[in-house]
Amino acid sequence: MHTIIKTIAALSALLALAAGCTKGDAARGKATGKLETVRYATSVGNLPINFGIKKGFFAEQGLDVKVVTVSGGVEAVTAAAAGEAEMGGMGSPIITGAAAGVPITIVGSPPAAGQAFILLARPGYRSLAELKGKPISPGGAGQGTIQAFNVIAKAKGFKLSDFQYVNAGNSANALAALQAGKVEAVITSEVVGVKAELEGFGKVLERAVEYFGRYQHTFIFATKKFIQEKPDKVRSFLAAYRKSVDYIKAHPEEAIQFGITELQQDERAYRTVQAKEIPTWDTSGRVDIEGTDNAIKILKDLGEIGPKVQITAKQIVDERFLPR
Repeated sequence: MHTIIKTIAALSALLALAAGCTKGDAARGKATGKLETVRYATSVGNLPINFGIKKGFFAEQGLDVKVVTVSGGVEAVTAAAAGEAEMGGMGSPIITGAAAGVPITIVGSPPAAGQAFILLARPGYRSLAELKGKPISPGGAGQGTIQAFNVIAKAKGFKLSDFQYVNAGNSANALAALQAGKVEAVITSEVVGVKAELEGFGKVLERAVEYFGRYQHTFIFATKKFIQEKPDKVRSFLAAYRKSVDYIKAHPEEAIQFGITELQQDERAYRTVQAKEIPTWDTSGRVDIEGTDNAIKILKDLGEIGPKVQITAKQIVDERFLPR
C-alpha cells in the first residue's frame, strides 16, 4: 500500500482528539441564532461552495462554511483525518482513504462528478508516444492526476517508467514548468487546457474521460464523527449546496462572472468551459453507485487499493442526508 495511504490511515486516529463543538454547543447556537462553523476541504476554485457562501445559502441554513484550501484529494482526506475539516469535496483519494480505514463517509455528489483531467503537452506533440522518454509531470503519489495518466498510458501500451517522471507540484506550478519548458506534458484541468490552446503554449493530447468508462471521480464526504454528532448539520449543508447548484444552473452568467472576478479564473477559458458544462449539471446530489464501484475496481487495478481489501460503493456511501 502506498506510503501516502499509510499516512492518511495513521492520521485518522487524530479525529478522536480533534476539538469540536458538543451537542450542547450546537443547541445553544441554534437558540441564539449563532452560525455553526463547518470546515470544508476543497480546491480554491470550487464554484458551488464559494458561490453559495457569497450568496448566503449556507448562512440561511445556520452554517458558517470555512473553506480549507487543498491542492488535491490526498490533502483533503488528510485534513479530515487530522481534525482540520468536518467535510470536503475532491476526487478518488476519498475512496482510497475510506478503503484504508480513514473514518469518512461519502454523503453526496457534486454536479459534475466525472473524470475531467486532460493530458496537456507543449506545442508540436501529436501523441503520447512522442512523449516517451521525455520529462512529464502527472502529479504526486495517490492523486487523481497520476491515476488518470496511468490509465491513459496503459491504454496506449505504456507505463509511467517509460517517461521521465517529474513532480512539479500543484497545478499552477506544473503549468509554469510546462510553459518554461522544464517538462513536456502535464495532467491538468479542462480550463487550463482550453487556456493553453487559446494562448498557443500547449495542446490537449488526451482526455481521461475517454478511457475510464462509467466512473465517478468526485465526491462530497463528511467525517464519521461529524455525522454521528451533528447529522442535522450534514443535512443542512447538503440542502444549501443543492440550492447553490440549482441557482448556478438557473443563472449561469452570474456564476461564471463570479468565478472570473472572485475566484480569479481566466475569463476566456473559464467562460468557454463553464458555458458548456453548467447546463449538463446533475443537481440531484446522488452518487452513481455503479460508477463508484467501477472506480474502486480501477483503483485496485492501479494498486491504489490493496488487492485483499474488500469494499463496495454501498459500504462507503450514505445518501440519507440529501434533500428530497
